[in-house]
Amino acid sequence: MIIINPIGDNLQVGTRIHWDEATRSLYYVDLPQSTIYRYKPASNLITKAKVGDQPLAFAFPVKGKTDRFIAGLGRNIVILKWDGETDSVCHCTTVCEVDAHPDKAKNRLNGAKVDPFGRLWVGTMGPQDENGLTVPGLGSLYSVTKGSCTRHLSNIGISNGLAFDVDNKKMYYIDTLFPGVYQFDYDGEHGEISNQKELFTFKKHDIQGLPDGLTIDREGNLWVTALQSASIIHFDPKKGEVLKTIHMPTPQVTSITFGNDKLNILYVTTAKLPIDGKIPDEPAGCTFKLENVHIKGAPGYSYKYKDDDDQAV
Repeated sequence: MIIINPIGDNLQVGTRIHWDEATRSLYYVDLPQSTIYRYKPASNLITKAKVGDQPLAFAFPVKGKTDRFIAGLGRNIVILKWDGETDSVCHCTTVCEVDAHPDKAKNRLNGAKVDPFGRLWVGTMGPQDENGLTVPGLGSLYSVTKGSCTRHLSNIGISNGLAFDVDNKKMYYIDTLFPGVYQFDYDGEHGEISNQKELFTFKKHDIQGLPDGLTIDREGNLWVTALQSASIIHFDPKKGEVLKTIHMPTPQVTSITFGNDKLNILYVTTAKLPIDGKIPDEPAGCTFKLENVHIKGAPGYSYKYKDDDDQAV
């Protein structure tokens, strides 16, 4: 039986959760509050720091630097300095700006993940209309390495979860407005994707809600969070089958990762945004720890800012 327990504060939109092996820490953000969090399971200690006034889409460790993070603020990808303990964050440098065209000035960064080669993949989304709905077709997907930024996809609704298979041959990608998961052939050495195909849709498999977060286990199966339906979908991409559904105690399930030394615990973030004009009751917005999942996950990766012999940032 899977054991689900909340940890930490109730966030407005907890997301982009990431396990860092180097510091044995869990990092995640509260997107609209522009706040980065660190949770250390060994001590059960949670620390946080306010980053800025713009939405903080993600913050991932930089390889070889315990106090450097690549982060997404608004439409800017930046390097931050944070010791993981104090509430002080330094904005070191801007790596690049995305969606710089005037008709995308109101876009912002959203889903992101670092691939096994240390390259950042990050997507954007458009603004909300007068009805509070995201304007479709304005988002893009980029890769970022050594300060360069390459656009791979456009006409995206809401760019969200990403995962790379254990053989480094496939990339999986969520467009929340699709709604479902796309599969690509993936050339990690050159940072290229090709042969896009629909892997599965929520409608075809009669899944309620919208796809948001994504991670992968060592058997190559996907774990997809279903926003607005209080569930996590365990999916076999080779057979095209749903293996199981985990029901969560709050509806807005956002991002997901495996963590701890054995990578055998699932950590999941949630949100507490209004539903039909009403804020969900607690534990909405908590981060959750799921034990007894009886499977190990693939590791997370740190961003390779420059070559290994030139990591000064």
